[in-house]
Amino acid sequence: MHDKEPLEAAMKRGNTATPERLAFIPETISGQTLVLWSERFAPNLQRDYVANAQPPYYLVQEQTESVIELSLSVLTTWEGQPALTQGRIYAVFENKQAEFEKCYERIVRYIRRRWRKNPAAWMGGYLGPAASDWFDRGGLLLPHYIPPVRSDWVQRLGEQHPSGC
Repeated sequence: MHDKEPLEAAMKRGNTATPERLAFIPETISGQTLVLWSERFAPNLQRDYVANAQPPYYLVQEQTESVIELSLSVLTTWEGQPALTQGRIYAVFENKQAEFEKCYERIVRYIRRRWRKNPAAWMGGYLGPAASDWFDRGGLLLPHYIPPVRSDWVQRLGEQHPSGC
């Protein structure tokens, strides 16, 4: 995919107005949000200052910038079982170049062609190869958040790997 549209990656939130490009996505940023962008669509990507936050920070605004938001999955546990929260890609296309939306659609098509549909169909989405293997070995798939421990969630998540009893 990189050959068709070279994309840069950076943290969505940071301490400076100019995002620092990431050469790779380190494991230590699990659960944080990144932005992906092309020089063609966002040649001077900048974060906006959020002064009323404590402490203040800078944030890329996907409403105004032509960026793709990438929320990473989080490896965690739920009721003592290894679990993985759902990640997502997201973009806003209003008042953006038509080619930006086409770039996003290419990513979506790539995922749909090469990745596995989420076996927890009620959640939707797709699993990358590593997540798919991890699930097949007994891992539990969670929505984008860690759900409360309630009977409805125990039942719903228990359906992913029903015991043979």
